[in-house]
Amino acid sequence: MGTSIIYRNIYIYRIVMNILYRMKYQARFNDIIDLIKDSDTTILELCFGDTLIAQTCKERGIEWIGYDINEYFVSNAKAKGFNATKQDISELEKLPQADLCIMCGSLYHFIPEIEMTLNKMLTSSSRIIISEPIKNLSSNNGMIGKISRILTNAGKGHENFRFDRSSIIETLEKYKKSQNYTYKIISTKRDILIEINHDRN
Repeated sequence: MGTSIIYRNIYIYRIVMNILYRMKYQARFNDIIDLIKDSDTTILELCFGDTLIAQTCKERGIEWIGYDINEYFVSNAKAKGFNATKQDISELEKLPQADLCIMCGSLYHFIPEIEMTLNKMLTSSSRIIISEPIKNLSSNNGMIGKISRILTNAGKGHENFRFDRSSIIETLEKYKKSQNYTYKIISTKRDILIEINHDRN
């Protein structure tokens, strides 16, 4: 089965996400936007999906670079004049340099390549913002979970794994020494919001 229908149309995607986030879908991005500094001149957003962060960057005169594997999301972003590229980042050796690298709701796609993915992001930018869902219907056993996983196929097949609060913290703890970073949890809601800083000294 190919990409789920909600990933083929940005408007359907927004409707579904607003339902899942109880009409607080925009707030999910506002929490990330609040962490963008005045000194950030270039932002790299991986697996961007929607263009809400890109729009904010445009309004603030910040260069935005977006990568996503989904051709529909990339086409939507390009149609709005944004610098978007269709790309599976797991196939890239390196990412472009940026002041800030953002990944929203997509870290689970890179199991079991988390360390490699973090390395690419930290090589690109000394500061990373990750927002990752930790309360998922897709994590449920039974029919509800199965249907949710089918509906949330972003183009890489039906992925069973989802993070919860404990597993994402365990993952970050596992690699922080080898990748030389520190992290802090900004907030924990439906998504956990994390800031990672790379120590390049």
